[in-house]
Amino acid sequence: MEKVLIMGGSYFIGKHVVNALKDDYAVTVLNRGNKPFNMKNIEELVCDRNDHAALRKVLSRHHADFIVDISGITQQHAEGLLNAIDLTTVKKLIYISSSAVYDINKSEIPFLEAAPLGGESPFKAYADHKRHAEQYLLKALDRDKFVAFRPPFVYGEDNYVLRERLMFYLIEQNEPIFIPATNNKIQFVYVKDLANQIKEALQGVIPAGIYNVGDSDALTFIQWVELCGQVVGKKPNTLLVDPQKLTYPVTAFFPFFDYDNVLSVDKIKQYSHVSTPFIKGLKHAYEDYQSLKETIKLPDVMREARKILKGVL
Repeated sequence: MEKVLIMGGSYFIGKHVVNALKDDYAVTVLNRGNKPFNMKNIEELVCDRNDHAALRKVLSRHHADFIVDISGITQQHAEGLLNAIDLTTVKKLIYISSSAVYDINKSEIPFLEAAPLGGESPFKAYADHKRHAEQYLLKALDRDKFVAFRPPFVYGEDNYVLRERLMFYLIEQNEPIFIPATNNKIQFVYVKDLANQIKEALQGVIPAGIYNVGDSDALTFIQWVELCGQVVGKKPNTLLVDPQKLTYPVTAFFPFFDYDNVLSVDKIKQYSHVSTPFIKGLKHAYEDYQSLKETIKLPDVMREARKILKGVL
């Protein structure tokens, strides 16, 4: 059985990648051990990948046919990984990059894979780090061994980032939802679709290269909130807010930056037909939310911003 090393793997995306691969590959996950998998036949390695010496020590005893790097953000992460493992056995490395790498001021919507990168991203350092890591791997590895996926916003079961869970919570509590009046377009990819496309890349169904991944259709902020309300079974109480009149960022009260984040997925659709309807994936996310909604807490900055907006509007 071929061996896959997953960097990351116990939280959101990584958890679903493990589940997608575990029946067909010998899976090893490496992370800091904060959330042990404790799953039969899954080997777990505990290491902080920022400690390159420790990473070399741990990985020197292991070989991998494939690597899926989910937790890598910086170029230093990429360098540490390649310097720690024997690359002669590695047939392919899949890097989970981000749509944040695009220069939004020089790229037309939808962003093509060949669109300009860099620029002043709302994601700031994160965008720069992802771009540098991706470009380093592209140069360091043989072209036929490297796959980069650039997802927009990933959603679905186990998503700990307060996006759809936040909407479910506010809608159930009959709380107002403040939406930027810019009503930008955003794009999503269902976490299980992303995991299955990673599997397709390992299998060679998706050739080496750089790919945008995501749903074919984008949604406006309002459409997204309304669909969240549809799966909850309640009409959201929405209020539009002009971001230009605020003294704090949009993300203080809404879970997305106010810019259009839309990718062309024509390239990957030539090879992959994995596609879960958005409303179906959102229903699965809501079912998952039901088991933990009592633990949802709004960040302090969001509670303060919402308090101010309630007093103004």
